[in-house]
Amino acid sequence: MNQKIIINNLNLWIKKNTKLEINIDSLEKFEIGQSNPTYIIKSDNENYVLRSKPKGILLKGAHRIDREYKVMFSLKDSNIPVPKMYGYCEDLEIIGSEFYIMEFMEGNHEFNPLLINYNKLQKEKIYSHKINILTELASVDLKGLGLDQFGRPKGYLERQVNLWISQYRASQTKEIKSMEFLIDNIQKYIPKELDDLPACLLHGDFRLDNMILTKEENIDGISGLLDWELSTLAPPFIDLSYWALMLRFEKDWPIGGLGNNGELIPNSGIPSEDMILERYLDTTGFEKPKYWKYLLAFNSFRFSGILQGIAKRVIDGNNAGENAYEVGEQAEPVAILGANLLKEYL
Repeated sequence: MNQKIIINNLNLWIKKNTKLEINIDSLEKFEIGQSNPTYIIKSDNENYVLRSKPKGILLKGAHRIDREYKVMFSLKDSNIPVPKMYGYCEDLEIIGSEFYIMEFMEGNHEFNPLLINYNKLQKEKIYSHKINILTELASVDLKGLGLDQFGRPKGYLERQVNLWISQYRASQTKEIKSMEFLIDNIQKYIPKELDDLPACLLHGDFRLDNMILTKEENIDGISGLLDWELSTLAPPFIDLSYWALMLRFEKDWPIGGLGNNGELIPNSGIPSEDMILERYLDTTGFEKPKYWKYLLAFNSFRFSGILQGIAKRVIDGNNAGENAYEVGEQAEPVAILGANLLKEYL
């Protein structure tokens, strides 16, 4: 299906199914992102964003953009910054895959958590807002937003471990010894205490490059939190430990971190892992988990599985991002990090 036909189909669908009054001039793919193809819609009025499922054979349960749309639509009046949703389409005849249309948010898109183009105060503001968003996710009124049936928080880790073992095996392209160690041990030591904690809304991929940042003084640093396809209901600390893990990544990795093992970087405006955790605990009232290192290891295991899926899509010719090969190759070092963290926990 060529772009002219796609644009014509989209214009007809938008007029029939949304309140937008636009005529699309062009559809241009963003080069960032590794999962779901995302495009900027340039129209005679304003710009919008179209996000779609990849075409081709997909792993079962992956690329749940329908859940992504539902949760962002539900959060439209909350304190969690999300773009406006305008319509979801299941009809494969329009562009060849399911898609939805959302607001185009102005701002900056950053990958480097050192935020080298920001001053100390701006960094403090952004990191503080990230913690605030996590505490909001832990306390959001799930029933009031219609999200109380959005997932099953009890047994979350068991299901996730089984899911990502299955996903990893389905996309495995080589043997990664550290991943085999995690597969053999991560399920044995799941902390049962997590099931006693209240459910919270889980973003599922809470990292810097899924956020729109701003330097505007009247906004708290983050104007939009995107990419909710892995969202569900889960116990607390999952998103928090995932973010903390990301910050532990080495600086020179394709998805890089601070390379500081969670320690404080003096005069940087960036809090240490302990400072982030303490602030989260003070705001939510939760106690510090004795299984923190386990959660870091679990998220390494899970993220390595995600990266392996990217590596497999590269081989299959179905990758979404321009640096997909380099990102997929990060599966092994992330698994090594996770194996070391699990050994520390044990």
